[in-house]
Amino acid sequence: MQTVQSRRAAVARWYCAVRARTVERLIFTATTGRSGTLTLSKIFAGIPDCCAVHEPAPVMNNEVLRAASFGEERELDRFYRSKLLTIMRAAAGHRYYLEANHLFIKTFIGHAAREFGNRLSVIHLVRRPIEVAMSIYRLQVQPGTGSGNRWWLDYRAPLNRLRIADVLDGDEFSHPFYKGLWYWFEIEARVDEWRRRLPAVPFVRFDTAWLSDTERLFALATALGVAVDKQRIESLIGVKENEKAKEKLLAPLPPEDANRMFEQFVALLHRRYPSISWTSLQPQEDVVRAAPTRPAPDPASTGEAAYLPAPVAAALGPAESLPLGSRHH
Repeated sequence: MQTVQSRRAAVARWYCAVRARTVERLIFTATTGRSGTLTLSKIFAGIPDCCAVHEPAPVMNNEVLRAASFGEERELDRFYRSKLLTIMRAAAGHRYYLEANHLFIKTFIGHAAREFGNRLSVIHLVRRPIEVAMSIYRLQVQPGTGSGNRWWLDYRAPLNRLRIADVLDGDEFSHPFYKGLWYWFEIEARVDEWRRRLPAVPFVRFDTAWLSDTERLFALATALGVAVDKQRIESLIGVKENEKAKEKLLAPLPPEDANRMFEQFVALLHRRYPSISWTSLQPQEDVVRAAPTRPAPDPASTGEAAYLPAPVAAALGPAESLPLGSRHH
């Protein structure tokens, strides 16, 4: 029975792959969430020949996220097979496929790199760390809680790049706002690591604040290899989406408190990871830029151990020490 099901699944994957063979570019977001993904997907959905979706099922959260966070490779492979079919079905008949999903960088980027090769592109969508942490804090869904671990990350998980659970569970950094800050930096560390692992894949860094800027959105589409008229981009710009104002249970922290806590947290990261530059968080260049397109990624970079992190300092290398807040990759 299992053999029959496996054959049927293989045939379904083959059929979907054939139907989607004309898709020129498959684009995913590497981001924290709470960063404008819904707005981004709605803008790209208005581009001709582009299928743009926001966190489509299977979203890859909950048990999938746990499998990725705890190194359960077989479970993750099983979940991804279902995800791949969904992607291929949606992408079929289009030139471009864009999925705005913050689970991508946490659960299936390695699988996507193996599957799509030089058709893969990544939007590194960035919102300021204090804003992301504040949004998570006000929603009361922090990393380390049951609901937070289903969507964000568990700061106690063994495969985290920034392993500071001892500090976050202590007294000095026990405030929930610090968990949101950890989450932002953890995602940035993962993006930087994957960018280095996949030098053939264009990573285009884009600031959430630019989602209402026609010129920058046009530059983003161009960097991704998506053909669109600038006037069409201008017509697609609208209001912010998914702000969840009614779901925010707490008032925001006073700005002076949030800034002080942010500075204390950055100082902590300096002590724990001295070879990484954490403080250059402002843009060095006010432009959209992508890495050049190169041949398909080396399968050795995306194999079974794809989600096992090298130590963060070793991954960056002592000679490079690039700021994770740099405004282009």
